[in-house]
Amino acid sequence: MLCPKCKTDRAHRSHRRGLLESVASVAGFQPYRCHECKHRFLSAAYLGALTSKRDKTGGAIAEAERDIRATRSSLEWKRKRRDFLILLAAVLLFLAFLRYITREKDVIPSQ
Repeated sequence: MLCPKCKTDRAHRSHRRGLLESVASVAGFQPYRCHECKHRFLSAAYLGALTSKRDKTGGAIAEAERDIRATRSSLEWKRKRRDFLILLAAVLLFLAFLRYITREKDVIPSQ
């Protein structure tokens, strides 16, 4: 989400605060807060059918936001996959260690 004050893409959904934001959320406007400038604002950018978030170039803002969301979800998927592989490697190492310490030792009978 682009911040209307500083024009960065660091704005995120925020919790509703107060009666005005609760009533606005019923009407389809959600509160957002920018990480950069801490500006708080209401936006209906994700309603699509009710509002058209288009600029003079014919939708470049909406397209940029879709690209940002796709990139973030791709990075999140890669992080989850990496965490899963690390967990799997740790489990396999633990099982190998258990196998090593619980194996039967070869006992050579004395004559």
